[in-house]
Amino acid sequence: MEQILSARETRILLERLKESASREECAACDCFQGFLAQLELDAAGDITELTDPLKCPRERMHRCLGCDPCPAGALFTEYLWRKMVRFEKR
Repeated sequence: MEQILSARETRILLERLKESASREECAACDCFQGFLAQLELDAAGDITELTDPLKCPRERMHRCLGCDPCPAGALFTEYLWRKMVRFEKR
């Protein structure tokens, strides 16, 4: 699988994700945790030292609370759209 994120891009996205967690429950949301997992897959290098502190145990994870909009979900969607556009330009 091709890695598409530079170290700089990864840090920026992780910072935006952390800032998006407006409530304590946000960090355990499957939208937040799913975006973390996707960033780990797409990063140019090993970023677990950056993502591990943001992960929560599976038993604490919960489905999206239905915030409108879900901040982490909105970031994840924006990221996936940009990723798709990047892929289509090849």
